[in-house]
Amino acid sequence: MHSTCVISMPRNVISNTYGVKPPSTLDSAVVAIGIENTSNPVEKPWPKRPRRLALAVSDDLVDRIVAGQFPTGSALPNEATLCEHYRASRTVIREALQSAEALGLVRAQQGQGTIVRPFEDWDLLNPVVLAATVRHDAELAILDDLIDMRCALESQMAAHAAIRASAEDAEALRALYEATVSAADDPVAHLRADIAFHDGVARISGNRLSRIADAKITAEASRSMRYLGETTPDDCRQANVGHAVIVDCIAAGDPDGAARTMNEHIFSSWMRRRPSKPTNPRLEEFRKRHC
Repeated sequence: MHSTCVISMPRNVISNTYGVKPPSTLDSAVVAIGIENTSNPVEKPWPKRPRRLALAVSDDLVDRIVAGQFPTGSALPNEATLCEHYRASRTVIREALQSAEALGLVRAQQGQGTIVRPFEDWDLLNPVVLAATVRHDAELAILDDLIDMRCALESQMAAHAAIRASAEDAEALRALYEATVSAADDPVAHLRADIAFHDGVARISGNRLSRIADAKITAEASRSMRYLGETTPDDCRQANVGHAVIVDCIAAGDPDGAARTMNEHIFSSWMRRRPSKPTNPRLEEFRKRHC
């Protein structure tokens, strides 16, 4: 996922947003769509000391690791070097390294220092790790994976909802659908209504674990403009067509129809807003799984 790069750590630092907004936060003000190039990550200056230093140091290290500044198997700078660059005590640096280790990004190895672990070991359900991964994924592969996960979880929950739904459940879900229709001209309001609709399906399914996992990862991804794309009112109205069929299938007690429609709805919504790269082999494979 990352390429090896030569690491140089300048002594000078510049002002940035640390202490106000940690690098794990994604929103329209800081996320550029489709312009990252992780094959040659650009080094950033080491931050000045913020108020919550250990947390900021941990977040910054996560961001640098995910960006590829410290490739898998390489060692992080030693404590003394990190203390110098972050202008922090050893206690703060050790706390930050312990946080990164708890997230699965590094491991302390006797005689070798703190070693970066493979991508497969990272805790991608953690908001800080997920946000950094989305931010530095030029090919949007992690977002494609997220859509795969949503299709699997939410299709199954839609099927369960169709089996379990009472008349009251169906009525409540239809009200959530009507809210998405009313919000169609405002993509921001529609996003909130859309999230509420999908959570309504999950609630009816009765699968608490899937509901929590799906809501957690979707909420974090929804902070990223790379995930949201440039949604238009027409996109919202097209999404509502899928919502309507899902409601009808659940109300009619049709689990197969509910699952199939949910899968098609999530996939087609993503493909409408995803920056298209038709020559990308991975994207073609992704399309084949859902078409």
